[in-house]
Amino acid sequence: MVKWIRNLGLFRVINDFQNYRDWIRIIKKEEANPKSKYNNFGLNRNAFYNLYVPISLDDGDRNLPEKLLRLRLVESLAPIHRYLDEDLGFSEYIVPEFNQFYDDENKPTLTYGVVYKFAFKKFSIEWLIKWLIILGIFAFILIRWPIIGTLVKWISNLI
Repeated sequence: MVKWIRNLGLFRVINDFQNYRDWIRIIKKEEANPKSKYNNFGLNRNAFYNLYVPISLDDGDRNLPEKLLRLRLVESLAPIHRYLDEDLGFSEYIVPEFNQFYDDENKPTLTYGVVYKFAFKKFSIEWLIKWLIILGIFAFILIRWPIIGTLVKWISNLI
């Protein structure tokens, strides 16, 4: 019975939301401090507290192969990764996403938009639907057979 409850993941989802709340609190605190690394790196955020920063590579890198360009990009992001990991402590919850910008002629530029998204470990649409189905079945049973509701109320009064 306990393993079945543990598989529902309610406690891990609660932990996800607590970590997300901590993430929001820390980002607000870092934004408010003008001398923080957050402001020094030029990080910005959206309404969901996804962090983003534009990164431009040197013009001398234009002739490099695509794999080397990606390597240069990751190297230039190393201080930001260290900041998110070591200083803020959110490396396991942050997922980076890289997007290359294009000019007016639809040619790729050396400017990338990097987005750091908060990734929930357990909470998902699948988890939410599973819980809604379980609660729906429980509500159906209570409405269909009122004696079970009376039994549940009687047992809760005993406790």
